Amino acid sequence: MRNLSNPTPSRQGIENSHEQPAFILSYRDQFFTNLDGFFKTFWPYLIAASIAAALDFVSTSRFMNEGNIIAEVNLIIRWISFLLGPFWGPLVGKLGQLVFLIPFTVMFRKWAWIIFVIVTLIYLYAAWFNTWGIDLYTPRFFQFL
Repeated sequence: MRNLSNPTPSRQGIENSHEQPAFILSYRDQFFTNLDGFFKTFWPYLIAASIAAALDFVSTSRFMNEGNIIAEVNLIIRWISFLLGPFWGPLVGKLGQLVFLIPFTVMFRKWAWIIFVIVTLIYLYAAWFNTWGIDLYTPRFFQFL
């Protein structure tokens, strides 16, 4: 219950306002704890995801160089490609995805191998679809885009 006789707030919260909240410290501690030995454990997954990302980049850049930037499904990659062009757009976008993937998998290390496998399969599917799949079929969800 508030003390109405003393309208000035407590100075304790103001004096300690430079300290970070406990939940930020706990996430930071968890991140650095999970980072210990991460690359030694997950390097094969990281290499596989990087190779699949490179294949996706090459195939995306190829179809964009044919003058079809608007056909890109990923909105962020499409916007970056409009700004930077059909080569640099997919490259910057793919590198951004890989840069985000590392801290994400470090933070969720317990499920990192599942995340890496799913991301690798999505990249491989995208590379296959950009190269050969587009001539074979159109996925149903593309009809709504």
